[in-house]
Amino acid sequence: MRKINEESKPCAVCGQTMFRKRYGERLEDLSAFNRRMCCSLSCANTRQELTKHGYSWRARKFLKDSCEACGEKLFLHAHHIDQDKKNNTPENIQTLCKWCHDFWHSTARRIGRETAGRMPPLV
Repeated sequence: MRKINEESKPCAVCGQTMFRKRYGERLEDLSAFNRRMCCSLSCANTRQELTKHGYSWRARKFLKDSCEACGEKLFLHAHHIDQDKKNNTPENIQTLCKWCHDFWHSTARRIGRETAGRMPPLV
């Protein structure tokens, strides 16, 4: 049996040293090893940069069950008070229905405000 050099390289996400996998007595194919970028599926599924929709998805975790302005229970949006989509702290998320959200941003644009801020309750 010939001895095969155990190749190694760092994981692209965590930097941990990766070696060719063993399947019983067989060693992972070298071309498959060279294509592999991450040491595990959890590293491969880790996002370094989120898209706009990824940040919105995280913000929706903090939604309440009704609009904080009018009380509507349908078509709820996560309104970022400081308009920074990356700031998903619960204090920065206000639950607004689609209509209140659109109204609040259009009103802020119309009067020339940089950020819309927190919408006050209408009821």
